[in-house]
Amino acid sequence: MSKLSLKKELASLSREQIIDVVLTAYSSNKAVKDYFDFFADPDVDRLFDRFMREITKEISRGKYHQSTARISRIRKSIKDFESFNPGVEKVRDMRIKAIEMLIEQEKLKNYSDTLINGTLKLLNDTIAYADRNLIFDTTMTMIDRLICDTKDKSRYFRAFLKNHIDMPQNI
Repeated sequence: MSKLSLKKELASLSREQIIDVVLTAYSSNKAVKDYFDFFADPDVDRLFDRFMREITKEISRGKYHQSTARISRIRKSIKDFESFNPGVEKVRDMRIKAIEMLIEQEKLKNYSDTLINGTLKLLNDTIAYADRNLIFDTTMTMIDRLICDTKDKSRYFRAFLKNHIDMPQNI
């Protein structure tokens, strides 16, 4: 159903019927409940912490020094957080924090090629996101801080990320 057809359908309902539809959706779907909870009390920091716990849990997955983190789940959590419209800086901060945690975890666990490439894609997508939203300079300062520190075991991973960054064309 498109937004336009939904809008037409809602326009044909009475106030009580709309309230009933919203309450039914609220009680039957966790995503709708989360959205209306945030709508009623827009605490961005609490929402940020909730999604960061999901990302942290996913990045921490693994056994026998092998990471079993799924980059698709990490990206989904970021996308779900972004759907609440918390502000471009908060979304950028979540992306940067996820990349930072992935870099830190790589010191402890072996990454599959999929996770390595997914981390690079997340990094490049973060740069493109920053460029689209006019926060490129501050974002690049944060990224430089993350990937230029080569004092620890992850220096090869950091060097890989640094060497494969896709810079926007208009820079």
